Amino acid sequence: MTAQNTTTETATAATEAPAVDTTSTAGAGEEFARLDPSTLEVGPNVRDEVDTETPEFHALVDSIREHGVLQAISAIRDGETVVVIDGQQRVLASIEAEAETVPVVIRSATGNAKAREIARLSQQVVANDRRTDLTQGQRAKAVTGMLELGVSATKISKAVQMPREQVKTAAAAGRSQTALDALDGGQLDLEQAAVLATFDAEGDHDAVCELLEVHRYAFERTAKRLLADRAERKERATAAQPYAERGFTIADAEPIFADGQFRAEDLVVPAYGENGAQRAITAEVIDANPTAWSVWLSKGERFTLTATGEVISENSIDWGTEDDPEATAATSYHHHKDITTEQVWEAEYFTTDPAAAGVQPGPILAAALAEADADAAEVDPDDDAAVARAREQKRLAAEAAHKEAQRAALRRTKELNKASVIATEVRIEWLTKFLTRKTLPKGAGKWITDTLVDEPGLLTQNKAPQFLAKLLGVSVPAVTGPSAGYPGTEDRAAREAIAPVVDKASEARAQVIALGQVLAAYEARMSGTGKDWWKRSSFGNQDNYLGFLDQHGHSLAPVENVATGELTPEQGYDALTTRTGDSPQPSETE
Repeated sequence: MTAQNTTTETATAATEAPAVDTTSTAGAGEEFARLDPSTLEVGPNVRDEVDTETPEFHALVDSIREHGVLQAISAIRDGETVVVIDGQQRVLASIEAEAETVPVVIRSATGNAKAREIARLSQQVVANDRRTDLTQGQRAKAVTGMLELGVSATKISKAVQMPREQVKTAAAAGRSQTALDALDGGQLDLEQAAVLATFDAEGDHDAVCELLEVHRYAFERTAKRLLADRAERKERATAAQPYAERGFTIADAEPIFADGQFRAEDLVVPAYGENGAQRAITAEVIDANPTAWSVWLSKGERFTLTATGEVISENSIDWGTEDDPEATAATSYHHHKDITTEQVWEAEYFTTDPAAAGVQPGPILAAALAEADADAAEVDPDDDAAVARAREQKRLAAEAAHKEAQRAALRRTKELNKASVIATEVRIEWLTKFLTRKTLPKGAGKWITDTLVDEPGLLTQNKAPQFLAKLLGVSVPAVTGPSAGYPGTEDRAAREAIAPVVDKASEARAQVIALGQVLAAYEARMSGTGKDWWKRSSFGNQDNYLGFLDQHGHSLAPVENVATGELTPEQGYDALTTRTGDSPQPSETE
């Protein structure tokens, strides 16, 4: 490129501006000009190749179209020719952007050819080495500032060449200096920083600390758990308000026997009179002295007959009819289509002072309390009545221990069920991203073959095609007409929706879709059959499925380790309640 048809225009910005005196805007031996980029000669450059097909180059072109060239190009004048020393990419991008002129600082060529070449090489190296990119945190802060000034996300996206959704994420992260520091420190990525900023903005410092302490592979599920816990606390507080207004103490965690908390169901109203008998505690007894009781609210399911609103037992439902509206329910059982399921808050009452509440331990609880002090008491083996009383006391104490064990098992089940819901969300999100790949991961072909040889019927069970459509992001139209509701029709509709995707796929991509079908079938078997999939560690080959995911980048949560049989339910519960499950697993530290 030569300097022919060059126009020299003094300016103060990258766009058209009033002329100024060139001698006042350039140093000694320099001149500032606006020149047609096509007239500049791009001389030898240490960057010996510019790939004009890269996203970065296209972004530079878009930036110049939007803002012009913001940093002047450095050049020397060699006779009638202006030779670019620093700004090779800016010149090429300006030509593609069809910029009329670009700002150029021109120095006169001095010294002999060798000296000029040495200067060129050193200046080009230094110019490139000394450029320091903005950090992600600095970019996010700038985006936040623009939004606060009223600039729309769309305009910001265009101005800074950032996808619109990323603008929103950056803006969220920019609300918290803690999040920005973690982002710039490499501790979090942009999406994680945005999540952390949400908690920080709401003053939830405990959540912020926990998220900063967990391993990066556990960040997403920890964040989801914290959000779910916060939502549940808000719901519980709303549900507890009427109890608080009546004078009850609201428990913020489930009271347990080990802490001296006695359940109302284990207590009785004392007997009165010579022939009086102990009576079970009623709502009236509790309501008569609310200050002596605390209330724990937990969420449960209530089943009612849709037609009448009558509350029924879960055990009276024929669950085998859940996916088959034409099936006949077993005798004395209700068809699943005839019931309504809703989430309700259920109250349990506790007291630490039975006497103050006007009640006393029932026979089973009394036996358990007596058993704790029984070591010092010896029974005369010749006293038949004493032996019989001791035997009965042990029986009742064992029954109390059994009831407490059942309650502990119920607590474990509730906690693991909650964890399974979060783990499923994280796993499906991971699967959705994983299946966007163009080729199979290493070892996947053999794994598919081994799996289908072992379980040839896997792909036909549990609505597997519908799960595949979900993982691939394929929309499946609702089934209407006479066939609606019949078994298999939704699967057929899903297969028909997926077929065009397979037709358009390359050979390698089609293999990925085949892997997706096997993974979808396993996921359908797990989460498609209820949130208690963690209980089925002894069948269903869940270890094969989750093991494959673990080997290819999905870090297993404690509840998933229970599903594979690596942890017992007790160990999984301990990991969840002590939060050690959010620390790195062996596979996460590789």
